[in-house]
Amino acid sequence: MKNRILFLTYFVVFLFGIDFLCFRKFQFLLPNESPWNTNHFFNFLYEYERIRSIPKTKKRIIVVGSSVAYYSLDATLLEKTLKDKFALDVDVFYLAYAGNSPLYVYLLLNWLEPLQPDLVVYPVNFIDYRLHRTYVLFPEGSNETVEEAKMVQDALTFGEAPQSLWVFPFETLQEIGSEMDLETWSRYIVSTSFSFYRYKDIYEQNIQNLIQHRFGRNTSYHSYMGVLIPEGVNGLGWTGKQFSFFPTKKIQEKGFWVEVTPFLLAGSTCQIQFSNGETKQTIVLKDPRWTKLELDPAFFQNQKQITATLEKVWYAHEASGAYLDYHWDPMGVRLEQTFGLEEAKSGVQYKREPRTEDFRYNGMDDKTYTRYFYYRLLEGLDKRPGIGYLVALKHAKERIRNEQFRPYFHFRYLQKIADHFRDRNLPFLLINNPENPISLTWYEDSLWYREHLRFLQSLESGSVHFWDIHNVLPMQGFSDFHHFTYVGMQQMNSIYAERIGNLFPK
Repeated sequence: MKNRILFLTYFVVFLFGIDFLCFRKFQFLLPNESPWNTNHFFNFLYEYERIRSIPKTKKRIIVVGSSVAYYSLDATLLEKTLKDKFALDVDVFYLAYAGNSPLYVYLLLNWLEPLQPDLVVYPVNFIDYRLHRTYVLFPEGSNETVEEAKMVQDALTFGEAPQSLWVFPFETLQEIGSEMDLETWSRYIVSTSFSFYRYKDIYEQNIQNLIQHRFGRNTSYHSYMGVLIPEGVNGLGWTGKQFSFFPTKKIQEKGFWVEVTPFLLAGSTCQIQFSNGETKQTIVLKDPRWTKLELDPAFFQNQKQITATLEKVWYAHEASGAYLDYHWDPMGVRLEQTFGLEEAKSGVQYKREPRTEDFRYNGMDDKTYTRYFYYRLLEGLDKRPGIGYLVALKHAKERIRNEQFRPYFHFRYLQKIADHFRDRNLPFLLINNPENPISLTWYEDSLWYREHLRFLQSLESGSVHFWDIHNVLPMQGFSDFHHFTYVGMQQMNSIYAERIGNLFPK
């Protein structure tokens, strides 16, 4: 009997030891090659471990929140502006991920203490309050009357908030475990106890990326992370009519892959000409598939930039199937994910690079942008189910304008967040972030919006600061209702820097 107990004890210790070493430690020692704006929760966890490992030598600003936050500020730009204009030498870090809501920002708060922040910044927008879910679940309901318990249960569903099970199972149990049914409660207990269960759906993506980047073709991906193309490349790696790059040893030895669509070929062929001013080469693209291209060895005799020029382009709004998209950008070929690099990028989980879609509105007048906005974001739901959440948000803003403001659920957590920082005398800046002027017209002049602003303003006192800048960015700075383009982010940088800089003692 004693031997059995001893064996069982050793087994449990071994199980928890392996679980801790492999899933809590080892996976975060590997290079993170998941690009910005993908693999959200792994990137968040990886970034947290990275920040925690850095000795604090400067004042620290930590930006928390959802994609609203990390589309709004660039850490490097903000650091530079604060240093140049305010003589503030600070580190700016992000702990934000897509879909984050005030409940989960609240659950994150105790994680911040080991990071020793000197200021926490939290930009919010309508999407963060998840109010549209009421109308999705209860088409005839309202946010004035809906039962809060039902919205809490919805917020715990895996589809709506996987972070509750993947990232914050223990904190979620502590906060709202009493509102869970037995099956849900049991899952959270297992997720709290065993990292292999908690991370089972997220850790493998980075391992797949590592293997793919080193041994694969890099032709199956959701975000381009190759070299910056002077003429621009979009987020999925599609070029325009031209793209330029420098020759590399990898391209010389292995060539590179491009995706050719049937819409580029249009029942014929398409020539692509490569030139560096001295050497020229023409390749005929014949088949609608991923195609391997190999360049003339003469291109590799020097390091001169090579420019590829396609004979023609195609347009996604004229395409069909997976290639259909509602935009007017001229499209060329799709580059492999790590195109032009000798080694894949790593540690770019919060580093945003400009893409062609960030510049499509430059110089566009309001009338043209407005027509494009409705076409690109709200038309063709039957063909593009992915825009369903945008349609739901539009309906929610149009309906909530006729309701009384009710500070329930996520608004209660905003209050708890403010109280947390006030009690600790830690500077906290809550920002009612800019919103696209088009979507603002749906509800800005309503009693609901005015009362919601009064509620946010009421949170300010002591070390808690509130800043309302919901209407300071023109529509051309937005890619949708609430996400900034890269250009919009650059335009807002000095505005954020001035407000943040003034929070530090002179």
